[in-house]
Amino acid sequence: MKVLMVVTAYPRYPGDVITPWLVELIQRLQMSGIRVSVFTSSYRGLGSQVLDGVEVHRFRYFLKRYERLTHEETAVDRIKRSPFNILLALFYMLSGTLSIVRLVKKERFDIIHIHWPFPHMLFGVFAKAASQARLFTTFYGVEIRWLKQTFPLLVRLFSRFINKANTITAISTHTARELDAVTSQHIEIVPFSAAIGPRRGTVSDAQQIIFVGRLVERKGVAYLLRAFAQVKDKIPHRLVIIGDGPERAGLQEQAHDLDLGDRVIFTGRISDQELYEQYNQCSFIVLPAVYDAKGDIEGLGVVLLEAMSYAKPAIASDAGGITDIVADGDNGLLVPPGHVPALAQAIEQLATNRALRKQMGRRAKQVVDEKFSWDKITHQLVSLYERK
Repeated sequence: MKVLMVVTAYPRYPGDVITPWLVELIQRLQMSGIRVSVFTSSYRGLGSQVLDGVEVHRFRYFLKRYERLTHEETAVDRIKRSPFNILLALFYMLSGTLSIVRLVKKERFDIIHIHWPFPHMLFGVFAKAASQARLFTTFYGVEIRWLKQTFPLLVRLFSRFINKANTITAISTHTARELDAVTSQHIEIVPFSAAIGPRRGTVSDAQQIIFVGRLVERKGVAYLLRAFAQVKDKIPHRLVIIGDGPERAGLQEQAHDLDLGDRVIFTGRISDQELYEQYNQCSFIVLPAVYDAKGDIEGLGVVLLEAMSYAKPAIASDAGGITDIVADGDNGLLVPPGHVPALAQAIEQLATNRALRKQMGRRAKQVVDEKFSWDKITHQLVSLYERK
């Protein structure tokens, strides 16, 4: 069976950190006997290539120096910042549609699997019409919210497109519920798993609380800093903020204003090996996600899965796809998004109760192994591919 994955961005060279979970999924599908190719956009003139045995078909959509709509930053953020990027997006859609039609006429695929269906559903509809392939879609949440809020007049047209799909999947029950406005089809829930391997060796506890993620509004780090400031004198832990993003400077200034001193560390982006060590050494992870100005929220929370695979409990917001992973009082604690006192109380509760951390950590590892293992997810997706 041959599958064409249609994605916004894909690694440009070995070791590129673009969508590591998607790379892992594709490698596992290949090991299951599914031949996977990728259809994605060029980046500054980059052409088609083979990466780790995967054929990557890249389409050009503008002059080389301007092909920067994807990869380094989300296309949504770029489009909002410059009218010129709206023009780039139009060329992206036109060139991508023409390119995928040429590709599916030249090379036979059994499945065309569209990730981030808005706006890529246009590629899928035309590719399906030009071939005998069945059409799959996977929704992550942000794209459907972007459609409803930014392009409400396109919802009806998009609904007609999406209903041409043979199978529609979503990464969480929260995302599936958001699709009620655009389709009446049954939605299959197919999550993804940890982007890095499971824990190895002895799990330690270096009295560190970690946050891992891009420093943007919806991650809620500003609330985490305020909550940590309320409890820092009651616990011995340090807070380690792992990741980078447009809000980093403001968050560092906030930490200074809160007099957090060396109790908070901003690491920036770190290597995979350094991240393994952080997961291994932390006491627990916190993902205080909130709804941002666009109404966006965490679609699933892969960093939670990564930390939990190291038998670490989580504190997270009771919102979005997070609730598919964290069960309050079982493998972690859930708090209302943006509620600083509740977040502070949860941090203090876990930080001061080692036995509770150990108990919840064991359940966290069990949940990842039982519900979010790559073997389970790969088998589920292959079964959907083979379903007629």
